[in-house]
Amino acid sequence: MYINQSRVHNVDKYLALFKDDENVSIVLNDLDAFEKELQNMGFSKNLDIGEQLLPPIIGSASRVNAIGKEIILDDLPKITFYVSQDRDFKDWHGNNHSRTIDIPYKKFQREFVDAYSIELMIKQDNKNNKILTHNIQIKKSEKDLIKHIINLFLELFGACEIVGDDFVSKVKTKIKRVNWHILPQGEMPWERLKHSLDEMLNAVKVEHKEDALNRFEFINKFSPNFVARGNGGFNDYVVFAFEDKNLYIMENAFAGNATYVFKDDWMTISQLTKAEILKGNLQEDRLIHKKNWKRLMTEILG
Repeated sequence: MYINQSRVHNVDKYLALFKDDENVSIVLNDLDAFEKELQNMGFSKNLDIGEQLLPPIIGSASRVNAIGKEIILDDLPKITFYVSQDRDFKDWHGNNHSRTIDIPYKKFQREFVDAYSIELMIKQDNKNNKILTHNIQIKKSEKDLIKHIINLFLELFGACEIVGDDFVSKVKTKIKRVNWHILPQGEMPWERLKHSLDEMLNAVKVEHKEDALNRFEFINKFSPNFVARGNGGFNDYVVFAFEDKNLYIMENAFAGNATYVFKDDWMTISQLTKAEILKGNLQEDRLIHKKNWKRLMTEILG
């Protein structure tokens, strides 16, 4: 079952199709769409089969996974703790002295929960596709562990899927990809559009932000029907839709990359994976960010 949300609190509905003694796996598919996130975690650019690592701490789930946590037992009486402090003072004769004193204070008792220490590794599924999964076997009955791993994937990637240990899904759900957020439609003044795109550029930490904004502004001069910002693994892309020309311009925020030109309907384009886009056999044209970029773009949109 595919999960696409920020966090889960109960895993029963996700496990309903599994037998009590059955192994389950939490996986991430379509690794090309998460290439940047995986490399930032420490995986190689090639994402080689067998690579395995402990995810870095980026939030509460990955923190518990790496270092554990303390649970405050507020249903139990507080206990006395002492904190040592060095104090300086003068005697009646003006001589300086120092000593260490123990200061008592009350606090709730705490229970320490060991780190889960779940490592993520790259494997192959039964169709020889690369997937990301965990490094241990899990039974359906281990619900707390399953919930932790699901929330770990959701924190790191925003999505995951629960499958059997053969990596085959129990349900054949048609996935509706939500890789794009459509900005308010109609002709949009550049200053208004710039504000939205500026937030995106800050989020992906583009080094040459002005160059990216100049490219976005140039395309916007041709009055697109709507503009869509990328989500997830597409968060460095912007699509300018020219529906009257049946053209969709997919522009990358980073200098030195390329602009993709598609001729199709938006529903088809919005469902493409990043791997399908980058393979290079679906687009109508591909414009490298070079000196002649504006001239070529004008020839296409003019």
